[in-house]
Amino acid sequence: MKSRLKFLEFDTNQVSDCGDVLVIDKSSEKLGWQGIILEKGESPHFFPQNVYTPYFYFALALEADLQWKASMDGQMQPLKTVPGDIWINPPGNPFTHHISEPCFFIILAIEEDVLLQAANLLSRKKDLKFLNNYNVRDGGLKNMVELFYHEVESNGKGGKDHLQSLISLLANYYVNNYSNAVNLQNSTLNTSKISPLEFEKVDQFIEDNLDQPITIDKLAEMLNYSKYYFLREFKKFSGNTPLQYILEKKMRRAKELLSEPSNTIASITFDLGFNDQSYFTNVFKSHFGITPGQYRKDL
Repeated sequence: MKSRLKFLEFDTNQVSDCGDVLVIDKSSEKLGWQGIILEKGESPHFFPQNVYTPYFYFALALEADLQWKASMDGQMQPLKTVPGDIWINPPGNPFTHHISEPCFFIILAIEEDVLLQAANLLSRKKDLKFLNNYNVRDGGLKNMVELFYHEVESNGKGGKDHLQSLISLLANYYVNNYSNAVNLQNSTLNTSKISPLEFEKVDQFIEDNLDQPITIDKLAEMLNYSKYYFLREFKKFSGNTPLQYILEKKMRRAKELLSEPSNTIASITFDLGFNDQSYFTNVFKSHFGITPGQYRKDL
């Protein structure tokens, strides 16, 4: 079947025929989803020229590596996409691609109002800014796109409430991680009561003890703060909860350790304080979209 996605010429706002080559084998069309299109399919090539879509557009690559080019900073730049990579494009943002080989995809397109209404925004919508992102490796985002696809496969078995929960989950994750929303929110908050020196003290302790259990109580005690006061002020200062911050540090350390061939994945698991190698692998994959073994192989 033909794609229902709408591509528009950026200069004229006329409908472009660049999407006519998309061959769709699974679609949300019959489910009656308002403001949402999901399509799984393939294309022998794809040559959009300065076009845009009216959606937040998530294209998940499937099946095969893809060598292609995209216009960035006024020049065509070579790109390599592997299965699991996601191209994210906000509504109204023009793009130009040269894809001359077969590509396989799941595309999730959500109209702007639908996505933003589902997000718990503390900032004004008009102040939000979103960027075009190529080859995003984000296991969490990938899983969310796949959840929408599974709902299509099940013929909408979950119903309207389940669909709304999926939209809300994706909207908040996307807004918080791929826009300036956090900066906008932080600018409206009072300055954290944690000083830079206090934060440095906590940061160094975390850095030195990534192989040990680190409790919120211990970190709060270091600064003579109550647990709940520390949680609030740490989030103001860093933008993350302490547990999120610790996990980010562990994942960055994991990449460093994986770059050394002498370190086994089992030893890295232990060095980062994980009790189970499979759990470490799942956390790493959720964080970066690939397993530790795949990451090491790609180095």
